[in-house]
Amino acid sequence: MNVHINSPQLYPCFVGGVEIFNFYFADELSRRGINVTVHTQCNSETIKHISKEKKTLRNKIPIISQWASIIYNIATSKSNDDILHVPYTSNSPLVYPILFLRYLFKVPYVVVIHGGGLKPWKYPRIHKKFFINASSIVAVSNPIKDEYERRTGKKITVIPPLIPFEKSLISKENLKKKYGLKPEEIAIVSVGSIKKIKGSDILLEAFIQLGKKRIKEKKLHLVYAGDGELRAKLESQAKEHDLAESVTFLGTIPHSQIPEIFKMADIYVIPSLFEGTPISLLEAMFNGLPIVGANTKGINSIISHGKNGLLFERENANDLKRTLDDLLVNFHSHSKLGEEAFMDYRSQWNYQKAIDEHIAIMKEIIGGS
Repeated sequence: MNVHINSPQLYPCFVGGVEIFNFYFADELSRRGINVTVHTQCNSETIKHISKEKKTLRNKIPIISQWASIIYNIATSKSNDDILHVPYTSNSPLVYPILFLRYLFKVPYVVVIHGGGLKPWKYPRIHKKFFINASSIVAVSNPIKDEYERRTGKKITVIPPLIPFEKSLISKENLKKKYGLKPEEIAIVSVGSIKKIKGSDILLEAFIQLGKKRIKEKKLHLVYAGDGELRAKLESQAKEHDLAESVTFLGTIPHSQIPEIFKMADIYVIPSLFEGTPISLLEAMFNGLPIVGANTKGINSIISHGKNGLLFERENANDLKRTLDDLLVNFHSHSKLGEEAFMDYRSQWNYQKAIDEHIAIMKEIIGGS
């Protein structure tokens, strides 16, 4: 089986949920002896991080060149064992070269829908045709599955976008010192892009509403591990409220250091407007952290309020502030939320099983083509 993974960006040259998943997915397939070709704009520094067993990668910079690369490489080396793995978010431009390959060379493809906010299609006919012609469709969460079954009329399988997690062996105290916090401070952590759809501004507004006096009394410290379009605005906002010393923007963190961020954290907050199945949320559960999340699709299907975390009304900074207040007042009793989150992760989320399910789908398609 020759698996072609189409990933315009790829970790570590780009740090995002889809890009990290594609990196580990390609690596695991390669380790299992499957021929893997990753079509990406990223450079050779990215390639060397992936297992060297039975893999090739094609690197092109402009998106049009990438499309041409996909078409050329498959056209010149086509076999009956070729299959395309296509990660999809709303209105992905990958639909065009993939449909071309399907019509011209009859290459089967599997679509994996990661999210994108479930935005309406700009060109409904072409996107629906893309899904109708897919040999199989996978969604990373049940809300995405339900929406795209409605749009396409096709059966969709749910497989969460799992990656292997690790725990840092460095002490929490030393990690807080490393990242500029005081050991006694309570680290409220958010991991991911700093942008509107991630609710990054809602989190800072809620933190500001806690008040400088309470922040100092409780020794609270807000940490953003990530970068994005809202960072400069939020940094200025923190300074305006005289909270620069209590809010840290770490910027983009290499994924290899993310276990340190979760080990350092005392509370994890995910304020997104929408999610697929957020890897960072699962990693917070893996680390047994008390979790506060927006009551929205992709989060409320994983977090049950009062059982394995706390939920607040989406886009409501006042309610997030109230929820954080409740957590801080009953901080020690709420540590059980983290324990429940870890137990739920261990019982419901299995990385190797998820990879097995992807491979089984592709083998069935190849065997029946």
